[in-house]
Amino acid sequence: MDWQGQNLNPGPPTTLIESLLMFPDWVNAYVGLPFRAHGRDRDGVDCWGLVRLVLAERFGCRLPSYAGGYTSVEDTEDIGRLIRGEMGPWRPVPPGEERPGDVVLMRLMNQPMHVGVVVAPSSEGGWMLHVEDGIDACLDRYDGARWRRRVQGLYRHDG
Repeated sequence: MDWQGQNLNPGPPTTLIESLLMFPDWVNAYVGLPFRAHGRDRDGVDCWGLVRLVLAERFGCRLPSYAGGYTSVEDTEDIGRLIRGEMGPWRPVPPGEERPGDVVLMRLMNQPMHVGVVVAPSSEGGWMLHVEDGIDACLDRYDGARWRRRVQGLYRHDG
């Protein structure tokens, strides 16, 4: 509070404009990358390809491709099985302790099969960078109405 009783800490941003001011500078290098099934580079990425690209380029973390581990992005059982089988080097992050570069794991069709990269933790609005079939890489709120109930967890790679 200031001397007039005004709250100087208004809490997390509530609009995209307010949040844009908080995003790391590197985020814009990925927004708009096109979706491409099994994509692993700037010509096109699927959700894992985007996570893999961001973590390699911005955090020095080399992750496996897994492009051969599933037939298509609609292959929910294989993707779910692949994710569950590869959780070894990933450490769960308690909500509220996430930071840019952590990964949000979400359920689609009751399978853990969609991922995004945290760019602003929940204390700053809960924003992630992700890509979906038919939607280029974009910013979205992982604690917003669309994703909140689908979030299975937040994870940090130990590598």
